[in-house]
Amino acid sequence: MIENKHMRSFLRVLDLGSFSKAARSLNVAQPALSQHVRKLEDALGARLLDRSAHGVAPTALGREFSTRARDILAQVESAERWFKTREALVSGEVRLGIPGSVCPVLAPPLILAAAKAYPEVRLEISEHMSGDLAGLLREGRMDLAILFSVTATEDFDACPLVQETLHLIGAPDAPLLQAGQVAADQIANAPLVGTRPPHGLRLLLERWASKADIPLNFAFEADSPSVLVRLPASGACYSIVAKTAVAHEIEAGLLGAAEIIDPPIERVACLATSKRLPPNIARDAVQTLLQEVARDLVPKGAWPGGKLV
Repeated sequence: MIENKHMRSFLRVLDLGSFSKAARSLNVAQPALSQHVRKLEDALGARLLDRSAHGVAPTALGREFSTRARDILAQVESAERWFKTREALVSGEVRLGIPGSVCPVLAPPLILAAAKAYPEVRLEISEHMSGDLAGLLREGRMDLAILFSVTATEDFDACPLVQETLHLIGAPDAPLLQAGQVAADQIANAPLVGTRPPHGLRLLLERWASKADIPLNFAFEADSPSVLVRLPASGACYSIVAKTAVAHEIEAGLLGAAEIIDPPIERVACLATSKRLPPNIARDAVQTLLQEVARDLVPKGAWPGGKLV
């Protein structure tokens, strides 16, 4: 098999007219350089150099091959330069929608990573309720979006990223939160604030409750992420959310949280890519980068309650 390094060694010997000079130029041992040329000649089944006490000279086939070898290596070097500078070639606008529960965790590191890797890409991040994001993808108003527990449709492709276990949240001294975990049957009839149907989180909770035969008491309803956090913090009720949505409030001592078990409530954050829009190299680049960033957050503990799918 012909290798690029063998061709480079041959050409350097040819250009300098000496194995010893070529070896010093390439900073390799002369026996290794000689072996490169022999392997090249063996692969081609032809002698490329005439060796004598006065140096080396190309054979007729050696002269012919040297022209082809230079062309091949020039193409290889051109391809290498293109790949090394490909980030600078990526430009355009990418619209990404992220639910409020994920945005505080994912958006900041993604913005920094995109600015570093693709400075010519304008990344527009919008925070929406997850149910609204699916509609924006269907309408072609978003390039990418984070959706929960979805599969590919005629409108978008979907790639699972991170599985989340939902938590019960409330005031720091709320009785159900003191053990750090709470069994599902303990939540029965506890006052909750939740989103209204058919919001995705509400449907997830109702399906889980039906399967587990747990009656849920939605004493309050609000399609507002801030209400889902502040009302439980006041002690008026509890809420069931992803820990990512309230990690800051928990750390600040404004909220308490307990992981729901027996059975847990789980959902998968998926990266959905619009099929309604034409191919876009900038979107493809951000899509790959987002997957890398999201999957890097979990082992660092920066995606609370999450585990890799």
